[in-house]
Amino acid sequence: MILGRGIFSKYQKKGGEKDMKKVIAVVLAVVLMASISGVVFASQEETGNGAPSGSHYNLNIIGVKSPKTAEMDSSNGHVIFVNLSGRSKINLVEGDNYAVLDANGTDGGGALLQLPDPGLDPYVVGQDMGDVDTMSDYSVFVRPLGKPGGWSEITTCADLADSTFAGLLPGKLVSVLNKLDSDGGYASVEQVGQDITLHEKGKSKFTNVTAELLTIVFKVEVDLDGDGVADEIVYVRVPIFDNIIENEYWAYDNNNLKLLQVRFYPVGTDVSEDDLLLD
Repeated sequence: MILGRGIFSKYQKKGGEKDMKKVIAVVLAVVLMASISGVVFASQEETGNGAPSGSHYNLNIIGVKSPKTAEMDSSNGHVIFVNLSGRSKINLVEGDNYAVLDANGTDGGGALLQLPDPGLDPYVVGQDMGDVDTMSDYSVFVRPLGKPGGWSEITTCADLADSTFAGLLPGKLVSVLNKLDSDGGYASVEQVGQDITLHEKGKSKFTNVTAELLTIVFKVEVDLDGDGVADEIVYVRVPIFDNIIENEYWAYDNNNLKLLQVRFYPVGTDVSEDDLLLD
């Protein structure tokens, strides 16, 4: 948070050093409260880093060489630890606020991150959108930090709870073509990959990954004429916490990336813009 110099000069003129100390104390208290709550008040003049200006929730995903053994359940911090090399799991649960409920992604059970419902509707890509809501209630931005050279791949995964996809399919489901993750969930055909998370030398910028982290894209074969044979392949975009899916999580495959900074902003992103990237 940046306060203009005019605020300080005003008190210097009127109350001298005593009033100046009061102002500094108030500023420090506000900064401390922001740090504790996890909400950072970004300067409205902030430009050039690829992220919006304004308030946001900050999360740091930190890669560590050795698995953590300390108890990290019910953590209210803003850090999740993952393996520096190899796979980790970040389970997702719906809640009213952003919160790290378990910071340890290096153990068998994985970390646990609470997120609000993104406020999106599921839909079949390429069909008439009608009144489908494709604008998210909040957006997710990431940037790699730490020693240059590392990168990670993040895939949103879930179990399929409704094979009819809430009646959205143009025909009867024949098969789901998504690969199965090692933890058993279907992996989205979209990922946050090396092109986004590779930390190169120089200043690192944020990238909008709302579609990749808040939705799962299913690639499915459908039978249009009822003969039991697949006639068409369609893509269905399903938001996390929708009734179509369950047991959502991020599969975090790390390749020596020491720090991925994740920011959640209360601004919308049209996730359907990513549909153009689907083959």
